[in-house]
Amino acid sequence: MNGSKPARGGVFAAAICVAAALAGNAPAHAAISTEAAPLIATHVAWLGGWAAIDGLQDLALEGTIEVAGLKGTLSVQMQRGGRQRTAYDLKVMKGVEVIDGADAWELNPSGQVEDMGRDKDAASRRSLDRAFSRHLKGEDVEVSRLPDEVKDGRTWAVLRFAYPDGDLLDLLVDAATGASTWTREMTDGREQWTRASDLREVDGVRLAFRQETLNEVALQNQTVTWTSAAVNTGLADDLFHRPGAHTATKLFRLPAGVTATSWLPLELYMERYIYMKGSLGGVPTDILLDSGAGITVLDQATADKAGLKSTGALAAQGVGGTTSAGVVEGVTLQLGELTLGPLVAATLDLSPIEKRLGRSMPVILGKEVFHAMVVDIDYPNARIRFLEPAAFTGDGPGRRLEVLPGDDGHKLLKMSIEGLPEAIVSLDTGQGGALTLFRRYVDDNRLLEGRRTSLALSGGVGGTHETTMATLKTVTLAGYELRDVPTSFHRTDVGGAFDTVKLAGNLGAGILGRFRVVFDYSRDCLWLEPGAQFAAPQPHDRLGLTVQRDGAALVVEFVAPGSPAEAAGWRKGERITALEGAPIGDDWWRTWAGWFRAQDGTKVKLTTGDGTAREVVLAAYY
Repeated sequence: MNGSKPARGGVFAAAICVAAALAGNAPAHAAISTEAAPLIATHVAWLGGWAAIDGLQDLALEGTIEVAGLKGTLSVQMQRGGRQRTAYDLKVMKGVEVIDGADAWELNPSGQVEDMGRDKDAASRRSLDRAFSRHLKGEDVEVSRLPDEVKDGRTWAVLRFAYPDGDLLDLLVDAATGASTWTREMTDGREQWTRASDLREVDGVRLAFRQETLNEVALQNQTVTWTSAAVNTGLADDLFHRPGAHTATKLFRLPAGVTATSWLPLELYMERYIYMKGSLGGVPTDILLDSGAGITVLDQATADKAGLKSTGALAAQGVGGTTSAGVVEGVTLQLGELTLGPLVAATLDLSPIEKRLGRSMPVILGKEVFHAMVVDIDYPNARIRFLEPAAFTGDGPGRRLEVLPGDDGHKLLKMSIEGLPEAIVSLDTGQGGALTLFRRYVDDNRLLEGRRTSLALSGGVGGTHETTMATLKTVTLAGYELRDVPTSFHRTDVGGAFDTVKLAGNLGAGILGRFRVVFDYSRDCLWLEPGAQFAAPQPHDRLGLTVQRDGAALVVEFVAPGSPAEAAGWRKGERITALEGAPIGDDWWRTWAGWFRAQDGTKVKLTTGDGTAREVVLAAYY
């Protein structure tokens, strides 16, 4: 949802830096500038020379990693020809990331096998290429020399490696000796520095036994210390093979002989957010379902009450920015006949988000259930069921839509905006809006030019920020066309999950809610069947207030410019104690959400803190 996304790249996101990079003989077709070539030659000589480098066939590294207040073990095995296995164990969190030829997979902290996301896949392959020379050959990368830079009081020559997708790597080299201790990566608009130290010679090749990675968000910084490095020992094939289904961790269980739950009722809070009744450790609780959450999340107060002790300070990236989260083990949930766990979960103080949402969020169930089960969400009829993948025929209702692997277990899909070529967006049942489009895609396609706009206050994990609101004429998904779609245009870089140049946007519940949606990740697809009200007008904000719940009142956080609320004189900080004469209670949102479907010109009354009933004439304003 608008919150609870993990930090970009996950807990372990550093490329494996072997001193700097190892190099081989450059072929004649190398994409290396004439200015860069002499510097590469000097650097290669410092690394150990061509003979030693060309003799490297495999490399096995063992050591420790410190990140996010956690410390544990790290091992990396690399093999020339396209294989790499990275395994970390931080006690409360562990995982594996593997490149095996064309295959790329990982084990998430709860032990599930996932396809590696396309961006992490690309980054891992580049790391492997740099260990076995391809980038210094100019293969799949353009190499140039930039002006010298000063770093740590020392002047460095700079080699730039520019990749086809726009990512960059800068290698800082001493022009006289070829020595290098600093690299800078610019990935998806973010800058990361890696400092290599404790340089030693192993089989004639210079390796760095300590690497410090420094990020824009300090919570993502990490230090790797290698305790051993073995060259050309031979690596077993089974190190890299993807585990079969029979060896995967069984985190989700149905009673013997049962292959699917019964239909379970949903509460579609604000007609968007999926709330289910379940239990945590046997204690009844509300559970919010969020396919966009990279890990299941417990509100800190809920975790404390359940006696679950959290450790660490992981970077948790939401649409509002990045904050810290703890980690707990042994989380067990129950949903109808389905038992979930033991899961590894994040813990966060969700109270600020709960106030803005107007509803508690004790548990956010994330991607794990979507990877383990077929999830059948019947939005129009407010019900859900979970099926064993083997029991599902693979032929769902409506039309099939392919999903693609995204980073950290998220899924991506293709959709068309106002007749433009299909764009790739992330899939997020926890985003309350219909659609959010990201800055790079919006600017490249000039989508805001000539369009009536306003502003709204958006946020989640990490805080709040203003976002531009406008209406798209058409959005097409799996061949289904939706008209007049209210859309958020993310314009402000807050270091959050939406600050990416590699995706066009984020698809939310406002569009998904028009369908019965079957999530079948085992077959890389969704099934979409339009509901009876598919062609009805899209719900559209006709008021212009962002509020947060404060007991028996709603407090105005933001008044949209040009909105009916602004015209009626509403101001930030004012309190609302009744809607249409009804005091603010747990069902206040039903009236509020109903106004999104009202006709323009509808008159409504909101009671202020001093008892004054203030009339607002509802109307679309963007």
